[in-house]
Amino acid sequence: MNTMRKPRILLTLLLLLALLIAGVPAARAESFQAVVSVDSMQVYATQSPYQSLGTLPRGTEVTVKAYEGYVALISYGGKKGLAQVSDMTVKSATEAQTAQATQTTPMVATCQTRFYKKADASSSYAAVSEGASVELIAVNGKCAKVNYNGKVGYMLYSHLGEPGTTTQSAADDTPVQTGNAPVAASRNSRVYASASLSGDSVAVGKGTKMTLLAIRGDCAMVEKSGAIGYMPLSHLESASSSAQTASTKANPFPADSNEHTIYAFLIGEMGYNRAAAMGVMANIKYESGYRPVCDGDRGTSYGICQWHAGRKNNLIAYCEENMLDYTTLEGQLRFFKYEITTRYSSVHAYLKSVENTAEGAYDAAYYFCFNFEAPANRTAQSTKRGNYARDTLFPKTK
Repeated sequence: MNTMRKPRILLTLLLLLALLIAGVPAARAESFQAVVSVDSMQVYATQSPYQSLGTLPRGTEVTVKAYEGYVALISYGGKKGLAQVSDMTVKSATEAQTAQATQTTPMVATCQTRFYKKADASSSYAAVSEGASVELIAVNGKCAKVNYNGKVGYMLYSHLGEPGTTTQSAADDTPVQTGNAPVAASRNSRVYASASLSGDSVAVGKGTKMTLLAIRGDCAMVEKSGAIGYMPLSHLESASSSAQTASTKANPFPADSNEHTIYAFLIGEMGYNRAAAMGVMANIKYESGYRPVCDGDRGTSYGICQWHAGRKNNLIAYCEENMLDYTTLEGQLRFFKYEITTRYSSVHAYLKSVENTAEGAYDAAYYFCFNFEAPANRTAQSTKRGNYARDTLFPKTK
């Protein structure tokens, strides 16, 4: 193998490696032969700090000892390492099917939940009682593919736990709280593969941003770029504590209203100042009246931002992939963040840069309307929404 410099390893890969080492006992996966199917396959060490061991060229035959998700434990030439499953092809289809059939993990429902027919929260479902046993097949973000009572379907991964450790019992009535909140490490800490906060783990630095999926007692289930792990709840804080505190105190909209939720999201989750948030709010007011269930343009547009045609399809697809309901405010706000930070990053950057003044609110509303919403009569609509943000919305808070 060629010696290479140690690359920068992302938290996603590190968590996957830790999950593989901790979660795949030898009895669960029989060894089988595979061949490298890419020009150059990276191989990593099996122990922290998981440094690169080098590469294997296309056609190299290896033995797959076990695999979980995207990562495989392999042996080659008397050595062991970790590599991506997608970089290899199984030599025997029969062996692949056998290995796939055994690649499940016993889990239990940690709360009353739902078993969906499709990876879509709007699909048909059956109720699942707390403590019910399932077999975990795969995880994709927040969605878990499972075998429940002989049928394959989907559940929220945050509603599953290890048998005997994460289910509630008479001796442990601590509630499992679930959610989807942005958090950050409040100190240098570690993320563990197990909810027991022991065994294999990876280091995370202070300020590392993650998503909080669930809380049980002092243990937090967190997600980073699709990889899931566990860490002490006391080592986490809100990703934008000061902004969220300020938004709670200064939120001018009724507490139980859609407007209140949207404004808090723009301030806390998106990190916009008051002027930028009011600029977006002005547009949502004119687009949908803050109503997530809102059809427009003869059914071709939908939601709080009236996503049109292909963008409407993108909204639905994103929510299906992330086990969200596209008709809800939560699903649409999550898609809003994804879309504006990826496909409309220049608009996002502009909103982050506007001055926190009345004129800044006008500029934010105008720019957002002209470049993100892009309605008919762009200039007239952008001007109208800018005036509304500056003269009506921005004065609501001081």
